[in-house]
Amino acid sequence: MAPATLPVLDFSEAKARLSDVMTAVTQQHRPQLVRRHRGKESMVLVDARDLAGFLTAYRFEPTVVVDAGEFTVELEHLGILGFGTTLDEAISDLVSELHAYTQRYFAQPGFYTYTDRKDHWPWLLRFALTEENRQADLILADMKDSAERRYRERQAEQDTAAGVPAAAR
Repeated sequence: MAPATLPVLDFSEAKARLSDVMTAVTQQHRPQLVRRHRGKESMVLVDARDLAGFLTAYRFEPTVVVDAGEFTVELEHLGILGFGTTLDEAISDLVSELHAYTQRYFAQPGFYTYTDRKDHWPWLLRFALTEENRQADLILADMKDSAERRYRERQAEQDTAAGVPAAAR
């Protein structure tokens, strides 16, 4: 086995020094690799806030459709929909559906690992690590960021089509 670039502890030692290990991970922000069975099994201990920060690259990109006074908010890559007569209701419904799916997913990770949903893990972990009372805000913030990015991309396409040099944008 190749040498680890993270600090490595044997499981027994980590268990015996758990308080010190947790202090190093959470207060000093030092990830810790823990191994057992001569390195056949390993896990990484990471501070939950640090992990949440690392997962911000996994943005939810909700799309909104309004039809006949009904709002639908979709997370297409996760196959999750929220419905309501207002945008707030649809977001609330989406958060409820996402919460239920996240619970099912992490209750049976072995199952989902062998399905086409295995790649949902980082988005769902990001959602799970967000305080419940902030989960709707997470979706709304990502929705705003996604809309702004799409607007800038469309503007750049229009400017390119109109012959506006990149430096003048």
